[in-house]
Amino acid sequence: MDTRASTFLRRVLTLLLTALLAVTLTLQADTRPAADQEITVGIVANNEPYSSIQGETPRGLSLDVLNRISDDTGLRFRYQVGSWSDIYAAFLRGELDVIDEISWREDRAKTILFTDPYHIRTTAVMQHQGRPLSPITKAKDLRPYRVGVLKDIYYRDFLVEQGLEVTEYSLQSHMVQALAYGWVDAVVGPEVTLNYLARQQGFFQMETHSVIPLDGMETEDFRLGVLKDRPLLHQRLQSAVQSLSREWLNQQVQRWVEFDGRRPIQSPQLNLSPAQQAYIRSLPPLRVGMMRDYAPFSFSEGGQIRGLSADVLYRLQDMTGIRMTPVADHWSQLFRLFQQGDLDLIADISDLPERRAFTLFTQPYYRIPNVAFTRNPTLQLNKPSDLNGLKIAIGHDVFYARTMKKLFAGNVITYTEQASMFKALDSGRVDVVITSLMNGNHWIREQGLTGLRVAGELKLPGMSGEDLRLGLRPELAPLQQILDQALRQISHTEKRIIENRWLGVQTMPRQRSVQLNEQEAAYLRSKNNRLSYCIHPRHHPLESLNPDKHHTGMSSDLIRALREQLPVSFSLQITDSWHDTLQALQQGECDFAPMTEPRSQLPGLSFSKSWHNAPNVILGRLNAPFIEQLSELEFQPLGIEANSPLIPQLQQRYPNLQLIPVKNSLQGIQQVRRGQLYAFIGTLAHSRYLLQKEGLADIRVLGRLPIDNNYAIAMQNQPQLTGIMNKLLNSLDRSEFNRIENNWHALQPEKKPDYTLIWQIAGAFVAVFLLLFYWNRKLGSLNNQLQKANARLAQLSQTDQLTGLGNRNYMEQSLQQLSTQPADSLIGVALIDADHFKAINDRHGHKTGDLCLQVLGRCMQQHFNQPQDYLIRFGGEEFLIFSITESEQALNDRLEHLRWAISQETIGQDLHFTISIGVSFCPLKTFCLQHEQRIARADAALYEAKTRGRNRLISDQQRCVSEENTETSPL
Repeated sequence: MDTRASTFLRRVLTLLLTALLAVTLTLQADTRPAADQEITVGIVANNEPYSSIQGETPRGLSLDVLNRISDDTGLRFRYQVGSWSDIYAAFLRGELDVIDEISWREDRAKTILFTDPYHIRTTAVMQHQGRPLSPITKAKDLRPYRVGVLKDIYYRDFLVEQGLEVTEYSLQSHMVQALAYGWVDAVVGPEVTLNYLARQQGFFQMETHSVIPLDGMETEDFRLGVLKDRPLLHQRLQSAVQSLSREWLNQQVQRWVEFDGRRPIQSPQLNLSPAQQAYIRSLPPLRVGMMRDYAPFSFSEGGQIRGLSADVLYRLQDMTGIRMTPVADHWSQLFRLFQQGDLDLIADISDLPERRAFTLFTQPYYRIPNVAFTRNPTLQLNKPSDLNGLKIAIGHDVFYARTMKKLFAGNVITYTEQASMFKALDSGRVDVVITSLMNGNHWIREQGLTGLRVAGELKLPGMSGEDLRLGLRPELAPLQQILDQALRQISHTEKRIIENRWLGVQTMPRQRSVQLNEQEAAYLRSKNNRLSYCIHPRHHPLESLNPDKHHTGMSSDLIRALREQLPVSFSLQITDSWHDTLQALQQGECDFAPMTEPRSQLPGLSFSKSWHNAPNVILGRLNAPFIEQLSELEFQPLGIEANSPLIPQLQQRYPNLQLIPVKNSLQGIQQVRRGQLYAFIGTLAHSRYLLQKEGLADIRVLGRLPIDNNYAIAMQNQPQLTGIMNKLLNSLDRSEFNRIENNWHALQPEKKPDYTLIWQIAGAFVAVFLLLFYWNRKLGSLNNQLQKANARLAQLSQTDQLTGLGNRNYMEQSLQQLSTQPADSLIGVALIDADHFKAINDRHGHKTGDLCLQVLGRCMQQHFNQPQDYLIRFGGEEFLIFSITESEQALNDRLEHLRWAISQETIGQDLHFTISIGVSFCPLKTFCLQHEQRIARADAALYEAKTRGRNRLISDQQRCVSEENTETSPL
């Protein structure tokens, strides 16, 4: 071999050896992670539903994919979470083996190996189903609309260049809220993310409109990336990604959008213990209070309770076999009946500390945001103080009522009915209505209101939205666990079906037409398609004339409903009395009277079908006993309106009744007050209205008359007109009659007067009789009623009037409730004292001192609002907390948060104060036996906190080991 050939061969061998060495080193580097079976993967934080952190655990759609790849390849992934810029920089430095959710780009491909995409994220337009957009085929089609986008998003400038009106938001969740509230008409963002966030926030009327053309930027591919020096790792990941089926990937997308990553199907089987089953069999049918005007959660339609809460209740019945009887009314009435023990359960109730004395709560079955509706186009609600100086309407006894009244004092007006709040807002009597978003939208649709908008979500301290639960009487304690088991067992699929049914798109009411025959049509032509009517001018809320001589009341709503069904004009003929109305009707001066009792002895008149039922009651003085039977009033002078259709029937059935005709109901009630009449007989709705309007606190309902009024339309005896009226009534849905009754039946003054305690007791009795109207039960005996009144007084006696917390009486009841909990539970006893409180009183006055105590009470309610927390004003500036807790540290952390929150409060302009806390722990069984000793231990710890400089928490570390040890304790 010549020299040149030898040299060439040596060079070839050298190159081969060099290449082999390089490959060997590369393979060694590439297989190094596989040897110890751990791969570091960079994932993006706060990118729901793709990747986020819950506690210390990464979760999301992308994590499901990574975990599946880990299982398929045998690689063990260790996740490193951070912002995209941080993890991308770490990946390029070689500190991470793999990066997730990376998109292919030509510049990146120079240094990175990409797998195939496992997900294509599409940028889409989201719309509100109630405010649909026009078709969108290009970005410019969004020009007529207000469009929300994420701040600094990469396509923002492109949209602006297309001439769009763009509003930027710092978070995508804020974009979705803005769309729900009507602040923008559309939002642009990742389709999966927007749908996920809408579901999470309960905005079920949000939907994807279409993919938006963004000049090639409308799609984003999610891949796994590794650096180019790791070809074997890339190959393993690529094979795993390619093995993922499209069906499985689509299922994961649906699971995260629809069910927050949970498995959609759960076993419907509810496994109850034999003792639980026996307990259910022993229960009578349970009375469940459900709101009749809280659509779409609970409302009355066609004599049936419907809505999301009703569906949950019916599902619980099916699963448990518990027999339940719904009782429909307005919230304030139901809440009062529940407090009195006349209801076994109540739906749509929120958990508050002050309710725990008489309520056991199930876990929540739904959470909803409460928002502010307004006509003010500039009002933005970001914090509660934004409502300062405004007239605010809220529901009576709603769970945040006490907090709102503390914050806004006399500017808060409570309403018994949801519909009345929106009428007040529409007329300008209030500036803001606070209610749930879905319920508010419902009433805006129902009343056809325009110009209203959402100013923002109401976020009160310690209250995030409204938690809907079932509340139970304490006597039904075993049922609480059963219902909680059943609620947990309802599958996520079932929950979504129920939510979609009631919170999704709202269908428009069906259009109905009235088909008249030739004779009926000819009759209307002979009247020039004009019909006149007369009403009772003073029978509110059934019907009356307001000071402007306009028709108002229940029959006014009926006239409006009839007018929509037929192209006929209705004109009101004004009369001075009901007697004049009947005369005008008989003489043909008006064609019909919309609210007349068919029992009326009125010759020459005919009547339509009945359209409203109203109970009659007996009113007497406060010291008069309740009555079981009307015969108990024989030989007593009883007032009744002179034109009442009840007179003939009462005289026939009860010949010994001394019926005294009076001019009107108010005159009859006044004669009862003066002792000229023993009692007065009248309709419940009108009588109740008069009592409230005139402030007659010394008159109450003594009993319910066993005869109801069934109102119909009275008219001259013309067959054609009778047929027309019946067809008009038949054209109305039952829901429309329910709506009319909801608007007027339980009418109360909109700003609740500050009645005396006696009036509160009388109101409680009225509430009992209202229940009889809906439930058709007899009144209890006088002794039973007095017991309920005493129970009400006992409840009032358990509340400290200054702070709203429990007092010493409440503490005794708390001890009884705690005794029913598991004996091995850990309980903490915390004694809290306001520091330097005497100096505050001396320097700033007792009024300021009272404000400090009220602030302390409010903060305690905000930080200790769980069912296992009991809050008590122990005396003066000392407060007591009993709390069943998981650990000492958990309760100590909550107490430290409370202490810090107090130190941040400002009283007046510049006054701050602090608190000292002493806490002791022991098993609940020990505490129930020796609660005074445990309070003494907490007091000793509090004293030590004071001596160490105040504004601190000291925990008594001496735990009771057993009952025997505590019995010999010197404490």
